This record gives sequence, C-alpha cells and structure tokens, in this order.
Amino acid sequence: MKVTKFLVFLSLIGLVFAGCGGPDKPKLAGFLTLADLTGRTSLKEDSPDVRVINVKAKAFIKQNNIRGARQMAMQTAAKMAVDEMVQELTTAELYNKNYGKVETYFSKNIDKYIVDREVIDEKKILLEKFYGVNGSFKVNRQKVLVALQKDLRIIDTSLSTLITVITSNKSLDLSKFNFQFKDIEESLNKQVQTKLNQKGLRAMDYRNAVTSFNANDKRSAAFKKLSKEQFVAMMQGTPDAASAAAAGAEDYYAGGLGLLKQLARVVVEINVQSVSKTGGNMGMNVMVSAVNISSPTGGAFATSQIPVARRGSDKTDDAMMLGALVKDAADSIAEEFIPQVVKEMSSIDASGGKMLSYDLVFQGFASKKARGLRNAIKRENSDSFRYIDYNNELSKLDPPISIIYVRYLGKSSALADKMMEVLDNEGVNFEEPIVAPKVRDLVFVATPE
Repeated sequence: MKVTKFLVFLSLIGLVFAGCGGPDKPKLAGFLTLADLTGRTSLKEDSPDVRVINVKAKAFIKQNNIRGARQMAMQTAAKMAVDEMVQELTTAELYNKNYGKVETYFSKNIDKYIVDREVIDEKKILLEKFYGVNGSFKVNRQKVLVALQKDLRIIDTSLSTLITVITSNKSLDLSKFNFQFKDIEESLNKQVQTKLNQKGLRAMDYRNAVTSFNANDKRSAAFKKLSKEQFVAMMQGTPDAASAAAAGAEDYYAGGLGLLKQLARVVVEINVQSVSKTGGNMGMNVMVSAVNISSPTGGAFATSQIPVARRGSDKTDDAMMLGALVKDAADSIAEEFIPQVVKEMSSIDASGGKMLSYDLVFQGFASKKARGLRNAIKRENSDSFRYIDYNNELSKLDPPISIIYVRYLGKSSALADKMMEVLDNEGVNFEEPIVAPKVRDLVFVATPE
C-alpha cells in the first residue's frame, strides 16, 4: 500500500515538473491562406482567340455575407486574369508605364473580356475573415488586344502584326497526289496564323495586306493588282525585271514597302520546296524565313529548314497523308521557328520584367507598429518596387489585420525576402510568409516578443 502511494506521488511530481517547461508556442488553428486553395479547371482553350488563366483572389466577409464576399473575390480574380492577358500582350516598358491606366480602363467593364469562368476551389481564409477563391477564366485575347490598340493606344497595331505568305518552286506539281498548291497554301496559312495568334500576334495573309492597300484612297492605285511574286520581291527588296512596273521598279517596290510598313512589322515567308513519295512513305521540305520590314537595315532575322515525313502503305490515301504533312509542318514551325519571331516582335516580351501587384497582409501588428512598417515600406520605393496604397479597415479586429498594396518587378519569393529584411530592420518578430505559385498575397503574422 505504501509503495502504491509512493508511485502515485512520483507521478504527480512528474506532472508538476512537466508543466514547468513554459507555455507552448501559440498556434493559429485552422489558419488558411490563398496557398491552400487547389484544384484543376475544366475550361478549355478551344479557340485561338481565347486563353484560360487561373487566378486566386480574396474578399473581406462583411456581416457574414459569404455570397457577397464570394462574388467580390471572383470579380477581383477576373480583373487579375485580364491583367495577366495584358501582360502577355505588352512589353515590360509599356506595361510598367501604363499599369494604372490599364487597371482603370478594364475595371469599368471587365465582363466584356471574360468568355467563361469557373470556381475551382473556395474557402474561408485568414482566420475566416476573408473568403478566398481559386478561379479559372477564359479570357478573350483579341478583345483585350483591340482595347490596347484602339482604345488605350498603348500598342501600335503595326508593331504587333505580321504578314504570312506561302510560296513554292514553280516546278512543284502536286496533281499526282490529288492536290493543288492552293490546298496546301490555304491549310498551312490557316494553321500557322492560328499558332501565331495564340502567341498574341496579329497575323494576316498577304492577300489581306494587298486589299488593305486599296482600302484608303490615298494609297497608290499601282498596288491594286499586286501579284504574290511581286509582293515577295517587294518584301525581299529584289525588283522583278519581268514585272509590268519594270520601268520604275525601284520606286514601285519602295512605295509598296512604305505602305506595307504601315500595316505590319514582319513578313513571314513559308516556301514549300518539295513534296516526294518513296514507296508508301511521303515527305515534304519547307523553308521558313522572317523579314523585319520595319527596321532600317531590314533583312531576314530568322530562317529554318523544316523537313517532315510520314510512313504509309499502298493503301494510304495520298491526299490524306499530304494533309497530315501540312499539319506536321505547321507544328514544327510553331515549335522551332515562331519563338524566334515572337522574340523579335516588340509587342511581345519573352523575358518578363513587369511590375505585378501584390497584397502584403500584416496580422497581429498593433496600430503604432503597423504605421511604422507602412512608412518603412514606403521608403523602399525604387525602379523595381512601388508602394501603392494601404487598407486598415480591419485594424480593430482581434488580432488586427492591415493590408499594404504594392507592385514589384520580380518573383514573389524575392519580394518576401525583401519585406522580411524590412521587418527585421524594424525589430519586428513575425512568422515567415507562405510563398506559392499564382499567389499574390504575402501574409506576415506577428509573434510574441
């Protein structure tokens, strides 16, 4: 009996000493951020005029109105999706210079540029004070591009436009394959233009360019019947002595090139050099070149030789196989050649370098400390960082929440490092923020001194 009492006494002593290790570090149970929203979209890019963009956004829940907060979060996400499309269609210099104008313009009628939308995931976040959504949006690329060109006048139409022309050797005979060259021309031109449009470029066939010459009475009547051969010669700067305008060939081509520069920046020529068949197999060889007609020096800046081939048998239909080769050629042009054109076009910025919007969320910081942080962040303004505004309507909550809106040129992880350095310099204790792809929120939670 005495032994039993002694063991009980030791157990009690152990519990007492176990409790003397100090209080556990307080934890935020169920603390979720936008990074916790996941899922996959069911929307499809079923047209070259659209692109599916996934965005995460949040809205404050007022008076427990979940439905209202959800709608507001989706509207914010829609604006961010359209803004991402604008980023793809503009250079870093143009975007950074005009982001305020862009945001004001597209916010007025954002639904005009959204074809379809879907909520992938949704949750209460940030101590259930905000409603977060992971939204998917099908954005109309062409409408956004038109707005940037015609309404905002940020993009010069000719700088984002190129002209495609399909040519071939004169001896190319496709009759044995039950094909005419115009069949290849139509199919290849349509597929290549679609892929160019998907990259944000505005592509037109040379025939549309010639027609455009006639759309304005001020343009020379000499170009009303410009042949494909004359068009290519004009673009290449090699006047055709056999043309009807041979007497004044230099002036003729110089005048035509002057008109062409008003329409486009680059001409892409796709020359179908050969189509051959050996046994049941068929091959096609294509030479692709791009000429910068807007540059004073001009000349081709990209050239590729693209061979494609298909295996077949005696039972394989020649026309069907040739049609498949045309598609293969278009796919190869898109993968091997178009990236060079995109890099050259000034309306497309391949390297990025745009100042994106971010929300810096500070939770648990007292009013005085929050003001100090705000002023410290303002002092960080530079070519790559902009303090925009702040929101302290939630500063009376327990714990208080305040939001600072900024723009930053760089990755969110780099911005997080930059802000953590600011907080360290201010002598603030905080938890390292969660950094995740597609999340423009960086949440800094204050910890006990």
